Amino acid sequence: MALETREVDQAQDVIITASKFKFKRDMEMFRKLQSLKFTTSPQAQSEIQAIEMSKTSDALTSEFGFDLAHLAKSSRHYNLESNEELKSFRRIVIAQKESEEKSEFQRAQPTKDVVEKIVEEGKLLGEPQYKQDGTMTFDYFLETSKIVVKYTYI
Repeated sequence: MALETREVDQAQDVIITASKFKFKRDMEMFRKLQSLKFTTSPQAQSEIQAIEMSKTSDALTSEFGFDLAHLAKSSRHYNLESNEELKSFRRIVIAQKESEEKSEFQRAQPTKDVVEKIVEEGKLLGEPQYKQDGTMTFDYFLETSKIVVKYTYI
């Protein structure tokens, strides 16, 4: 609590270094949350994110002697949103994050050969069977799901 009301007495370069430290920790948190994206409920993900933010704040205190709230206050004090060094660093971190997301997405995509096999097996099921509301009948949905699961497993 005492750190929150503390005046900004750190040099700007210390705050910039701490901001970079935080960005790196944010990237680690992003990676951790990405790995949980499809296996963990949104509520649990939010809780994990809050815990990770608390860890980041603690790490800042340990490393620099001030917490996340003081870093935010110091960033406003030095107007670091317009700092070119931090903007550049932030762009690099965002580009890396986007690259990792794209790579993960591409890795999850089925190959053209697999898609063709799925379509072939789907055609063996015959004409799609729809209910009046436009959704597939349960049996047809079940049969198509079996095909998708089969190739997902492969």
